[in-house]
Amino acid sequence: MSHSGTATPTGTKRAVSSLWFNDGSWWGNLWSSATSDFHIFRFNAATSSWVDTGVATEPRPGTHHDVLWDGQTLYVASYRFVDDGLPAEPNNPTTMRRYSYDSAAKKYTLLGSTQINNSKVEVLTIDKDSTGRIWATWQQGNKIYLNATATDGKTWGTPFQVPGSMSNVSVDDTSAVIAFDGKIGVMWSRQVGDSTDGMYWSYHVDGASNTAWSSPVAAVSGQRSSDDHMNLKWLDSSGGRVFAAIKTSYISASQPLIQLLALSGTTWSAHTIATVAECPNRVIVMIDESTQRLRTFATYPKPGGTTNAGVCSTSGGAIYEKSTPLDKISFTTTKTARIVDADQYVHNVTSTKQNINSAASGTADSGLLLLADVNATSRYWHYYDPRGGGSVTAPPAGQSPIAAKAASLNGALGAATTGEIYGLKDNGGYQCFERGCILWSPASGAHISVGAIRGLWAATGFENGRLGYPTTDEVGGLRDGGVYQNYQGGAIIWSPATGAHISVGAIRGLWAATGFENGRLGYPTTDEVGGLRDGGVYQNYQGGAIIWSPGTGAHISVGAIRTIWASTGFESGRLGYPTSDEYATGNDGSVAQNYQGGVIHWSPSGYYIS
Repeated sequence: MSHSGTATPTGTKRAVSSLWFNDGSWWGNLWSSATSDFHIFRFNAATSSWVDTGVATEPRPGTHHDVLWDGQTLYVASYRFVDDGLPAEPNNPTTMRRYSYDSAAKKYTLLGSTQINNSKVEVLTIDKDSTGRIWATWQQGNKIYLNATATDGKTWGTPFQVPGSMSNVSVDDTSAVIAFDGKIGVMWSRQVGDSTDGMYWSYHVDGASNTAWSSPVAAVSGQRSSDDHMNLKWLDSSGGRVFAAIKTSYISASQPLIQLLALSGTTWSAHTIATVAECPNRVIVMIDESTQRLRTFATYPKPGGTTNAGVCSTSGGAIYEKSTPLDKISFTTTKTARIVDADQYVHNVTSTKQNINSAASGTADSGLLLLADVNATSRYWHYYDPRGGGSVTAPPAGQSPIAAKAASLNGALGAATTGEIYGLKDNGGYQCFERGCILWSPASGAHISVGAIRGLWAATGFENGRLGYPTTDEVGGLRDGGVYQNYQGGAIIWSPATGAHISVGAIRGLWAATGFENGRLGYPTTDEVGGLRDGGVYQNYQGGAIIWSPGTGAHISVGAIRTIWASTGFESGRLGYPTSDEYATGNDGSVAQNYQGGVIHWSPSGYYIS
């Protein structure tokens, strides 16, 4: 979905959240290119697409947001943002809008809007304590600030600095706030260039005076031990266990670049998620209560077979997951691709403040939804995994098809990282391993899912998307080192030169008639692209394109005639869509192609349109 008209709509710091789960559905605060403002969107899981509810949340482009759903009221904090290393700017109001929800109508209604502060800041987050007060935190004037409402959740007080000298920080530092165990906690980075650098933590007991905060303690400390990226979660079934996914500023290959900090009681521990050598960035952490796992998501270099594969870039990469059991935190170098754009960099992953698949959090059987940004094309990308806690059941009797498939691979996928999980669409199931997964359904059988092809399938919504379940494993031996995998609704084709692309429907049928990748068109270089006049769609290939519309069907467009048609404006020009493929008109190589509005004739001596 396009976000043309605003940049980095999911934010550039991972402290903020754009999504929430309510009333059996996922929702998001997304930019509407149609109306040029931010709206509440509902995620349609059946079609793996976003539906605009028409309810506006922020008219200003160039704003970032933090979203909180408390089970009854939706809070959307919106702020204009400054870039890294720039100071806060006055006279730029940060607002908080509140919305009620009507479960019968499935509709949100604006209750009101109030002002949190009057500054453009790098990042601002909110959360709600047990007395009904909303708290906000941000960095301004090289100090970490807080503000809070009255217990009505809407009337803001006067901003104040977090007590203690350690909240005097640099211009590039940020903070985040979280409600936990009858308290409000605030974490912030401190990067002043000495031994006091680190990630600091202080908390406030609900109901106490605004200035009654615990003495700040360093969750980690030392030069380069912090950066201005953090994402906080609370395991609410455990009392005081808080988790923070953070970024450091270390530069040696073996040092941690992203870490998980874990608070148990009053003690913080640090666990490496990924090292400098792995080139991770912009990490978030999710707590999956159904599987009792901590799931982290971050930007890493793109996988093989994609543009800029393996490049370590601050512009982005692909979104990968690393996870670990809650009761034994330990991450390895193994990671699983979740959002991959074969051609562009993906960045700035976000999700919800809520723990997922948690009855206590109102997210029972929520599954997981991630949202990220491809800034080069101004498009949102998402990853949806519908597997909720209630979907874990016993496998089929005897040796399951998944187990049999795994045994036949002789360990090629590595060690299992999940058990067999069932309850998917059409009674399907899956099991994941270090290097991929096995998917099974009664109709499609058991097949592996790995690499760049899996990444693109994930982007369509896995088995819930248009492709459905895989019906083959990956099949290699194609021209130029290519590979394909068939699905119930089409195929994904990959080659080293073109990356992974979807092939479906009438366009796939015509490509097949040309000889697939061995024909004149070669491999696809894009997925199908819609939005053309009269409902048309096209797909580009190494040797040309195939264009389809409801009125004309699918036709090939190549060579000189394609260039001439392009000069007229493609389907939007006077010729409209092609109504035939090219056909010979002479023995000298002359050809013609019919269109809705005429014919293009080409010969070695020239061309004309009739």
